[in-house]
Amino acid sequence: MESKLVYMIKKVGIEELEIIIDLLIDASWWLKSKGLQQWDYYLTDIDGNLGEITESLKKGNTYLLLLSNRAAGTLTLESSPNKWDCEMWGDAAAEEGCMYLHRLVVKREWKGEGLGAECLKWAESFCQQNGYGKLRFDCLHSNEGLNHYYQKRYKLKETVHFHVSWNAQ
Repeated sequence: MESKLVYMIKKVGIEELEIIIDLLIDASWWLKSKGLQQWDYYLTDIDGNLGEITESLKKGNTYLLLLSNRAAGTLTLESSPNKWDCEMWGDAAAEEGCMYLHRLVVKREWKGEGLGAECLKWAESFCQQNGYGKLRFDCLHSNEGLNHYYQKRYKLKETVHFHVSWNAQ
């Protein structure tokens, strides 16, 4: 679904840390309300999980989705795999030309407006414009709704342990 809303995606830095954390915590509460454990670590130990978020912001790898200058979502694009990516992708994590998508969030008030798809489309375009041939991301196998959402757009690569991974080419 293509969004009819006027939005902007912009690179943000460490000064937006609080906004990013608020978006992640809001999404985590919603996931928990659905009985899902995905991102529960943002609710139980946000301080212990700030390092990766902060580092992404400092490197300029985090973006805000804005509607009328209001934060409506966020996503992070990393050009190098983190520890989690290396575990998920195994030997393939060493492959050149891959970008890793993390922490994609769209506020629930915008559900059904196509903004998640717009963020994915923007990420794909960003990868192409910057010489990356693959966009990699994952989600918990238990998150059936998100898996279904991704499978409408991308071919399932594989199920790893209890996680699902995707390769957007």
